[in-house]
Amino acid sequence: MLTYAIPGASPIEVTYLVLDLNGTLTDGGRLIAGVGDRLTTLARDVEIHVVTADTHGSAARTIADLPVSLSMIERGDDKAALLDGLDPTRTVAIGNGRNDAAMLRAAAIGIAVIGPEGAAGAAILAADVVCRSIVEALDLLLADRRLASTLRP
Repeated sequence: MLTYAIPGASPIEVTYLVLDLNGTLTDGGRLIAGVGDRLTTLARDVEIHVVTADTHGSAARTIADLPVSLSMIERGDDKAALLDGLDPTRTVAIGNGRNDAAMLRAAAIGIAVIGPEGAAGAAILAADVVCRSIVEALDLLLADRRLASTLRP
């Protein structure tokens, strides 16, 4: 579990990390440099779930060596429902697409990334934090003081 002390707010205890695959973790179906190492580090403390509609048909191959579970999910409502099956109050969700908006909104911390495919306006509006890349987003989770200063009320 990871705990983020947010000044002026209750601490956020995170047990789950739910990530969109295409456009968030990958560029054209290939894992973005630095993502694998960061996910491996985070997996020591949280359970990681990757969700995808598998647009490129390469999801299983792309994450085969990572300590994550894979769920094939077509619609945004289904991504949010996955959080309900975990515990949204203990979940960080990261995505970039319109179909990620409900998931970002439902999570204790929703992070939208402006990746190689850009980011849908709905995802940005639903997020608590917006990052320029997935590497920056994962680094926020690895260095809790950065996240604390961003989420300070």
